[in-house]
Amino acid sequence: MSITSILCFAYMYFNKVPYAPFGKREVRGLLVARGVGGFFGVTGLYYSLVYLPIAEATVLSFLAPMVAGFACSFLINEPFPRLEQIAALFSIGGVGLIAVDSPSPESAKNGTANIASRAQSSDVSSSHRLGAICMAMVGVLGAASAYTTIRWIGKRAHPLISVNYFAVWCTIVSTTALLAVPDIGFKLPSNAIEWTYFVGMGISGFVMQFLLTAGLQFEKSSRANNMVYTLMFFALAADKVIWGTTPSLVSVTGSGLILGSAVYVAVKKDAPKTGKNREQRGDDEEEAAFLVQNSEDQEQTEVLELHSAAVRQSEPQRP
Repeated sequence: MSITSILCFAYMYFNKVPYAPFGKREVRGLLVARGVGGFFGVTGLYYSLVYLPIAEATVLSFLAPMVAGFACSFLINEPFPRLEQIAALFSIGGVGLIAVDSPSPESAKNGTANIASRAQSSDVSSSHRLGAICMAMVGVLGAASAYTTIRWIGKRAHPLISVNYFAVWCTIVSTTALLAVPDIGFKLPSNAIEWTYFVGMGISGFVMQFLLTAGLQFEKSSRANNMVYTLMFFALAADKVIWGTTPSLVSVTGSGLILGSAVYVAVKKDAPKTGKNREQRGDDEEEAAFLVQNSEDQEQTEVLELHSAAVRQSEPQRP
């Protein structure tokens, strides 16, 4: 997050972003809420991964876009149609299919299943599991509040101002926790490869946060929130391309549900609206042409009347 904050400050300084870095006074409260909500969203997810299986933690975290869709419909009166709600449910189902799919033996050998080993072991007590579920729901509410406030802010603040609030808040809280809690400890990367991973993760996080915030600001909440589910689709594709892990039929089915729902939500409104706009533009053009023609006819009539009057006045009066 410190890398994200540095990149945000640098971009805003060199490009002279208006009202940077604090934003307009009228939206500063929403920007603070966005930063705090995003922090709790990340914290709840990471904490739940310690004591919950990846499947459960992932599915719980992906409740946030749907909660944000309902929140936007109530707080800022943005439409959240029934069909888009159903598409969100299909996306959650696809996420669940991918998440519950057992890791292959190859991935287990490579260590990708080590994160879930502790959650699946018998060392996790019921109290730890219940606490992890509660923290996961806190993360859902935090992420949903972040999505909602971003949409509420809209175009009144540059996307990087919003991202910077989130990054600075996370950096301050994380640094304070590292210094105040001895059990956490602090360790820097020890070699060039680890530094490369570290910097690459920071840059990727910066790009992801910027594009996510910009998308939520410039597109209505129900459509933009549903695009978040495609994260699982791209993660599955990266497993195949980078790690060589072949997805099972269950994972492919889940990916199909996610991708199909995302495509449906993306194109659902465009075709009717485009046709309507074309018809409206056609009617306007016909009306404009009709008015122009009438205006030209009226001008010609007035010219003929003036010419006739001038001819009558020039004729000699008969005795």
